[in-house]
Amino acid sequence: MRPIRGVGAVVYRIKPDGTIEILLIRKRKGWWSLPKGKLKSNEPPLTAIVREVWEETHVSAEVIDVIGSVDYVISEPKGEQRKIVDYYLLRACKGRARPCGGDEQIVDVEWVPLAKALERLHRPRLKAIVRAAQSLFS
Repeated sequence: MRPIRGVGAVVYRIKPDGTIEILLIRKRKGWWSLPKGKLKSNEPPLTAIVREVWEETHVSAEVIDVIGSVDYVISEPKGEQRKIVDYYLLRACKGRARPCGGDEQIVDVEWVPLAKALERLHRPRLKAIVRAAQSLFS
C-alpha cells in the first residue's frame, strides 16, 4: 500500500519587539499541533501547504524553506498505514488567525511565542520540526 503523503508548516511571524511567534492549531479532540494536510491529486506540495494553512487558519503565508520530513504509522479502519509529511517554513503575510470550522474541526488557532509553542506541542516529532525551523527564521 502506498503511503499517505502530506504537507505541514511551521508558520511564523516576528513582532516589532523581535519576538518570534508560531501559529498553532487545535482540533476538537486533539492537542496543539501545526497546520498540515493531504496533497490533492497532482497538487504541487508548495501549493498544497499554502492552501492548507489558509484553509485551517485564515492566514496567508509564503514558503521560505523546507524543514524536513516525518515518517510514521497511523491506524486506519483498514489497518495500519504509513504516512509521510513534508514540513515547510512559512512566513505569515496577512490575515487574522481564526479557526476554519467545517470539516477540519479546528476549534482554536493561536499565535504563540516560540518557547511556549515548544511546551504546548505534545508530539516529539513536531517539537523536533519546530527546533529544526529555528535556524531558518529571518
